[in-house]
Amino acid sequence: MSSVIRKLEGISRVVIVGLVVAFGQVLVAHAAPEAATSQVEVLYEVVMPDLTDPKQAEAVPIIKATVIGAPNQPMEKFVLVDKSAKPTPVEIKASKLTPFLKSTEKLAIVIVMNGWEMWIGNDREVPAIKEDDPSRYPGVLVELRSALDKLKFQESGPPGSLGMVITYGDRPTIRVPMGPLADITGSKLGTQQDYFGTTGVELVSAIRLAMSELKKVQVSRRVLIVVCDGNDTNNDAAKAQLLDLKKQAAQDQVQTFAIVYKAKLSGESNIIPIMIPQTAQVTTAENIAATIANILSRMDDRKYLEFPIYNPKTETGLTFDGKAHDLIVRVDKEESEVTQVQLKVWNLPSGGGFPWLVLIVVFVVLFLLIFVMVKIFKKKPVEAPAPAPMMAPMPMDAPKPMGPMKTVMIGQGGDEGGFPVVGWLVPLNGQHAYQTMRLRSSMTKIGTAPPADIVINDGFMSTEHCQINCSPQGFTLIDGGSTNGSYVNERRVTAKHDLVDNDLVTFGKTNFKFKSIV
Repeated sequence: MSSVIRKLEGISRVVIVGLVVAFGQVLVAHAAPEAATSQVEVLYEVVMPDLTDPKQAEAVPIIKATVIGAPNQPMEKFVLVDKSAKPTPVEIKASKLTPFLKSTEKLAIVIVMNGWEMWIGNDREVPAIKEDDPSRYPGVLVELRSALDKLKFQESGPPGSLGMVITYGDRPTIRVPMGPLADITGSKLGTQQDYFGTTGVELVSAIRLAMSELKKVQVSRRVLIVVCDGNDTNNDAAKAQLLDLKKQAAQDQVQTFAIVYKAKLSGESNIIPIMIPQTAQVTTAENIAATIANILSRMDDRKYLEFPIYNPKTETGLTFDGKAHDLIVRVDKEESEVTQVQLKVWNLPSGGGFPWLVLIVVFVVLFLLIFVMVKIFKKKPVEAPAPAPMMAPMPMDAPKPMGPMKTVMIGQGGDEGGFPVVGWLVPLNGQHAYQTMRLRSSMTKIGTAPPADIVINDGFMSTEHCQINCSPQGFTLIDGGSTNGSYVNERRVTAKHDLVDNDLVTFGKTNFKFKSIV
């Protein structure tokens, strides 16, 4: 009998080895085509010098590039290339590189974790459960708590980044309130006793709470990590709700990740990929912590670079001609996809600065010349003749009394010209959704930072994105040469566009409804 068992074990090992080899070949076959595809993504922003600032009189425009997914390389390996330049492409090397962890782009991470008793476990820290109790089940909490204590969450984002932990059973519970990333530790998850008696798996409710908390914070990046067994108390209803949450995550620009661990009593279903395609399945608590560590390391997947558009030493650079240019970023030998970027009209500053001394001298000479001419041609005053005798005026009848004076309304409608023109922009998504943004009666600047009159927190918009002018005829949208353009009713505005009530206006990733009373 023992010899038969040894033969079966030998056969099993051969079969397992064969399956592993075959599976490895399949992975290699699938991975090979992707090696040729660039994983580098670039977001561009064109920054023009402030002509009103004397300190920037000799400054040149700068292209800021957020490079995502690029390999770690020194700054000299990053090159901006204008593919549309003729006869040969123009190349510009980076002048500044800032890693994500040293940037000012703050990060907010919310971890949503299953808190069901049978998933957490009750075999070690629940005095009411004896060793021979049939309801005694091991879980992930003890090992997961120890593994998470070894992770350094505070090193996952730049200074000022935030973190939060939500667990869920029959309802969501905030375990670690939104605060510094260093507050997230394994010990903050509590003990098995804290989860004793939880029966439900309200996955959707917990994710809703997490999305709401992420929307409240003012940060550049938002990340959601869901650790679950793939089930909700009501899987059928949860499927449609997860689709809605997926759309909301896209609108709020939330990066989503999921980790699925099946406990002994977990159901076979797995519905979380409906919302989060990036779902990893693990079999141990240590693997959960390792996967979280891998996700945190991916936060440092971007770099911020600056490219001056003109090099005075080599007298080479991009042509700022008001047209769209085909730009890429080359990182060593890898290139990003081509992106069309609008470059405003700009001319090289003349050397030597403004000739203030010459202007003053010319002004003084002109003043002296005018003074001499006045002295030369000034005539002596001639005595005025004696006035002729005047006849006494004829008596006139007293004026008839006038009727009551009328009151005239000037500029009725809130404007000096007398035309009642009022306009608003109403965001349809983003953190300012459905707030009313009233337009000025002359010109309203729109961008991502002051001096814009309307400031929108949208990473795909330019600092000075566009402006809307008001006149007696109505409102006109003028694009400021923004990187990603301005759109009205899904059509890009090339120069300017007259707006009408209920137009759909898009800047970056944010949609607006234009309302007016003209």
